[in-house]
Amino acid sequence: MGASKPIKMVFADMDGTFVATDKSVPLKNLCALDALANFGIPFVPCTGRPVSAVPQEIWGHRATRYGIGANGAVIQDAVTGERLHVESIQKDAVLELYERVRGLNATFDVFADGRVYAERWRYDAMGSYGIDAPTLDVLRKVRQPVDLDVPHLVERAQAIEKITCFWKSEDDRAGLLKAIEGMSGFSSSHGHPKNFELQASGVSKGYALAWLCGHTGIPTSDVVAFGDESNDVSLLEAAGTGVAMQNAIPEVLSVADATTTSNDEAGVAYFLERALSY
Repeated sequence: MGASKPIKMVFADMDGTFVATDKSVPLKNLCALDALANFGIPFVPCTGRPVSAVPQEIWGHRATRYGIGANGAVIQDAVTGERLHVESIQKDAVLELYERVRGLNATFDVFADGRVYAERWRYDAMGSYGIDAPTLDVLRKVRQPVDLDVPHLVERAQAIEKITCFWKSEDDRAGLLKAIEGMSGFSSSHGHPKNFELQASGVSKGYALAWLCGHTGIPTSDVVAFGDESNDVSLLEAAGTGVAMQNAIPEVLSVADATTTSNDEAGVAYFLERALSY
């Protein structure tokens, strides 16, 4: 299905959307970036990862003009490297949440100042949590294990952009959910079936899309966004045309204006080929 509106900017989630399940980047999607560059349409990778963990063949592509990281907490210029906008979580809220969940079998990954830190023992335990192998490999590469506890990490940080908690058992999931629901100061979603992702209240990928459109002067009605998971709902809602992947969860499918093939079938390229007739 093609977009009936003009396309002036394209936003796409990474994992489960632009990136295949095995974390490779489909060749057809890279060809779609070539087409966007030729048309002069900026591409914006939108991820729960830090922008530094966007695959280099995407981040370094001539079509990629901006990047959204940490689920909307960070908006960065892909050409100059300048961090255009950062939304921080209050440190007191982070410390309170940590005290509530510290006894659970769960990670407490601190996204701070463009990097991701994990207490070493939690980092080492991730392999026993039942996380799929491709995701676990990315998690280990992106996170820096440290011999500090979270309070000391928080004390040293300038801006805390996001907290991610991967859980081991259903009891741990229930404990995390209870702790999160009883707190203010956070917006919560998930980018993987076994995690909770927390940003400052009101921050989301959709928030970042709207901010970037305001910054560039491109109307939100003229942008297309692709996604598959809970943390992509706001992204699709904010875009003029929200496109759900075939592999998207029902929550995403319910808000989409259109659907495309799965991430393993280069669904982003499939949609753009038809929308732009290249």
